[in-house]
Amino acid sequence: MDSLGLQGYVPASGRGTVTGTYSGTLSGLSVTIGFKNSAAQYWVAGSGGSFTRTLMKPGTYTATLYQGELEAGTGTVTVSAGATSSLQLTSTLSRPSSLWSIGTVDGSPVGFLNADKIETMHPSDSRMSNWGPVTFTVGSSSPGTFPMAQFKGVNNPTTIKWTASSSQIGARTLRIRTTEAFAGGRPQITVNSWTSNAPAAPPKIDSRGVTRGTWRGLNQVYDFAIPSGTLVAGSNTIQIDTISGSAGDVFLSPNFVYDSVELF
Repeated sequence: MDSLGLQGYVPASGRGTVTGTYSGTLSGLSVTIGFKNSAAQYWVAGSGGSFTRTLMKPGTYTATLYQGELEAGTGTVTVSAGATSSLQLTSTLSRPSSLWSIGTVDGSPVGFLNADKIETMHPSDSRMSNWGPVTFTVGSSSPGTFPMAQFKGVNNPTTIKWTASSSQIGARTLRIRTTEAFAGGRPQITVNSWTSNAPAAPPKIDSRGVTRGTWRGLNQVYDFAIPSGTLVAGSNTIQIDTISGSAGDVFLSPNFVYDSVELF
């Protein structure tokens, strides 16, 4: 390549290397580090807490640490020709001590109902498993029965049943992470007889959402503060509704894709 005289081509001798470490990501998940500026982008997989990215054009880059597909932390590094720069990245994702969780905080619905089919089949495809509505029981239901997506006109609401001990009640937070939304779809919850406020609509993307065959969009976090006296020792019901000020039919009704649900 060096002898071809290509316009804009930078030979290996004019490029640099970044080597570094990362910490704070969940074990068992893939880790990726991305680098970008106005002129170039690079990616490298992390392994065992370290990474090395070679053959980068000189410049200053924003580096992003990904836990699975979820942005977990950022940093800045400057690359110089013929030199090796160092970088330390740390996940800043909140990791509360959860009473229970459904799914993995990784920016994807992998492991949920129909997540294994959505990239090759439309949600309406007859080969899809029945979307529900689903009732999920904490402690006995498999994550594979929890819907990867919740459509206002198809499988709304999703209900979670949970039996709590006296030490697990009191003021709690239910956190719902989503990976994308369509037509302003977002969750609102009812816990026993208490209903949360409606959260603000997520950022709008000009897209047909999950019907395109992907769950990738803008990740959102919805934290619902459950007041003391709401949860009871014994049986509890948590209902998750898809809400929106927009309308639509069936799989083009307002919807969102789940990443994970956790109570802490």
